Amino acid sequence: MRGWMLAMLMFAGMSAVAQSPEIWNQVNPQIDLPQLPSVTPSDTQLKAIAALLRRVDKKDIWECEGNDRDEMIKGLTFQAIPLAPEHKVLLAQAGEGCARGGQGSNGAMWLIRFKGGVPILMASPQRGFNGWLYAIQASASHGYRDIVLGWHMGADEAVLNYFRFDGKSYVAIGSATNTEGKIVPGVQ
Repeated sequence: MRGWMLAMLMFAGMSAVAQSPEIWNQVNPQIDLPQLPSVTPSDTQLKAIAALLRRVDKKDIWECEGNDRDEMIKGLTFQAIPLAPEHKVLLAQAGEGCARGGQGSNGAMWLIRFKGGVPILMASPQRGFNGWLYAIQASASHGYRDIVLGWHMGADEAVLNYFRFDGKSYVAIGSATNTEGKIVPGVQ
């Protein structure tokens, strides 16, 4: 429950971000979830990702601690996400447990790429990277495509957060509400 409340506070805080309403004009209001291929990282990559996630602050993983964190790490799913043609990026998502909402739709997410054998964290729950993948946009910054995440609020309502790569990591640059297929900038 604390994790859910923390995530909602992050979403509310992001609504204060100065945003251009034009970014929402290019986002499809009809949910058409991106279909990403599942991937299985090598054992070496999995160990490196686990070590990376064990080092981050517990608040970055919905306050998963001890055995809960270890179980969350073991339950991660990975997909290849096409953000930059010259870089392979993984979308890691928490499975059932401490880093996923009770209904299963909202969860902790990370974007990870490898440089050499070292995992580089490009996005994390600590910066509001939670919920579910709504869209990958055609627009790009610093060579990486923009991303829109959703957070289910009800059957016909979702909070949307627009993320852009700033050269180091993905940051939220805008928020909106999608109610019954209509996007309204700013969290309502």
